[in-house]
Amino acid sequence: MRIFKHDNCAIELDDGIGKVYKDGKLMFKGDGYIAIKFMLQWTNNADQVKERFQHQLSLREKCRWSKRDEEAQRDLRIQQEAELAKQSMAVKPKTKKKDYEKIRVDKYRRVR
Repeated sequence: MRIFKHDNCAIELDDGIGKVYKDGKLMFKGDGYIAIKFMLQWTNNADQVKERFQHQLSLREKCRWSKRDEEAQRDLRIQQEAELAKQSMAVKPKTKKKDYEKIRVDKYRRVR
C-alpha cells in the first residue's frame, strides 16, 4: 500500500485500487489510474503530483494511442474490403441481344 499526500489531498494505491481523500473525506474509490487523474484534478495539476505519477501516466497514454492506431487500421481495412466487395457485386449493364439471337415469334403464329 502506497500513500501520497499533497496539500489537502491524499491518494492511497493498493493492487490497482485507488482511494482519493480530499480534506480528510473519501472522494473516490476505484481504478488506480482514475484515482490518479482525480488527484491531479483536485490539486490543479500540481507539478509534484505530475512528477510522482509521471511513469503511470505516460504508460497509460502509450497504450491508449497504440490501441487507437490499431482500431484506425482495422477500420481502414474494413472499408477497403467493403469497397472491393461492392465493386465485385456491382450490376453489370445488360447488353442488347443481336437480332439473330432473338426468337422470331411472327413466323410461328397462325394467321386467320
